[in-house]
Amino acid sequence: MKKTSLLAARSIFSVFLSLMFWSLLLGGNARAQTPVYQRTIHRSVAEVQTFLQTLRPEASGRLPTLEGFVQQHDQPLEHFDRGYFECMFQAVPAVGGGTMVQATAKITAWYTDPMPARSGYRVLASNGRLENDFLDRIEEALIPTGKSPSATAQKLASVAPDAATPSGPSASPDALDSPDRPNPAAIGPRESSSLDSSLPGAAPVALRLAATPAMALPAGESIESARARRETDEKQAAELTAYVKNMEEIQRNQSRPTDLVAVKNPKAPIFAKPLADSQILFTAVTQDEFQLLGVEGTWAHVQISGPARGWIRRSQLEMPAGYAPPAGSADAGPSGRAAIFRVSKEETSSFNGAWEPLKGKMVRIDWVEPVTPSSPSSAKEKLAFAKSVFLHGYENLNAAHQSTEGIVIVFDSADGGQIASAMSSVKGLAEGTVSETAFWRQCSLDPPESFQGSAKP
Repeated sequence: MKKTSLLAARSIFSVFLSLMFWSLLLGGNARAQTPVYQRTIHRSVAEVQTFLQTLRPEASGRLPTLEGFVQQHDQPLEHFDRGYFECMFQAVPAVGGGTMVQATAKITAWYTDPMPARSGYRVLASNGRLENDFLDRIEEALIPTGKSPSATAQKLASVAPDAATPSGPSASPDALDSPDRPNPAAIGPRESSSLDSSLPGAAPVALRLAATPAMALPAGESIESARARRETDEKQAAELTAYVKNMEEIQRNQSRPTDLVAVKNPKAPIFAKPLADSQILFTAVTQDEFQLLGVEGTWAHVQISGPARGWIRRSQLEMPAGYAPPAGSADAGPSGRAAIFRVSKEETSSFNGAWEPLKGKMVRIDWVEPVTPSSPSSAKEKLAFAKSVFLHGYENLNAAHQSTEGIVIVFDSADGGQIASAMSSVKGLAEGTVSETAFWRQCSLDPPESFQGSAKP
């Protein structure tokens, strides 16, 4: 008998331990649940989705600052810059009518680590400010004109959807705030499902009690304290919205530096030296901005951060507005004059000349003609323009990954002439490993007298 009682006690104790374990586990999961930023909008899904389409251009972009937009991070925020956000929305039918709109914001920023190898873009957790701001805008845009969200919420917070609710002109504020009315916690935490019958003639609205994820009122909290808390939260949300708009205005009014270049292409490599086979420091993304320190041929020297420097191909950059290449560069006209030549035609075909390095090989041929047929040109000007054509041709072929053995320039003019170069020589000129004098020596100038005076060292 004693043994049976002992076994029964042990079974009861085991069941008790199991219940305690599962209670703690489920409770822990509930506490760790990520907040959901959502609103119920009393409009059809089609109407809401149509409005969401208009928000797309504004649902992503640069952040003026990370502070106030992200949760506490294990790394100091001052180590992050170039913050970027993207807000995504989902609209689905809501239980009881209307549309449930959920907002999710993804925030990324460049993290500068004391060890450069650990630097890179990181994803930061949003604190809900962006999501709630967009949800406020969606809610306010879809509420009928003349219906203030806060004023409507104050009335609906004290009204329960039952038949005994006073309705019509005789209903007084005292009746609405009567102690006999049900506790507003029964209405719902942040949103109202169907309270249209409580206000005659009112179009459906969404009830917003706070700008934070929904929570039911604690037991015993009075209507007055709930209203005061709601008004405080709404005031804070309005202040945050005003702060964001103020920062955006400041950012728009700031004068943009004239020495910034922006990356045009995704995954643009930043090199340690202006050489294609040098070390790649990191890969930039579209719209990354850097300070321009100088230009050498097809390369741009940029400041990465602090004392860090790097090189990137100019074809992958948007140069500053009003940028003028320095005199003598590949982009500048000879002696600062307006261009007197232009490329009239480009083609890729087999080289039929007698020059042995390119004979019978595939080359790019650029046909050049004077802008004004009667305009005179010197051999120096022809070589200067030919140099720019060689450099741009190499840059374009390299970016397009086209395989050619060389570049040939044909001057289609009275004093004509043809210059041919192997691709290895053009590469050396572009990357600075071959001087201009040595480059012309490696080219075929036909006839030589058309380019005399500048072709000699």
